Amino acid sequence: MMGTIITKNKTIKMEKVTEFENLVEAFKDDYEKFKEKGNKTAGTRARKTLQEIRNFAKDTRDEINSTKREMVA
Repeated sequence: MMGTIITKNKTIKMEKVTEFENLVEAFKDDYEKFKEKGNKTAGTRARKTLQEIRNFAKDTRDEINSTKREMVA
């Protein structure tokens, strides 16, 4: 299966990785516009994207921990 990792009969979708990469790319673009061109709106978008990355990371960590507990059980 392309786009997935199979570990002990559990499938982890690589969509999470793609989503994370998209968030980081969006941050990079807006941060560059803010720093290089002084675009204040891009700075606001960069901060918003950082918050989305933070929330994404927390949710993904929780999902990983849940999956680990299921593997042990």
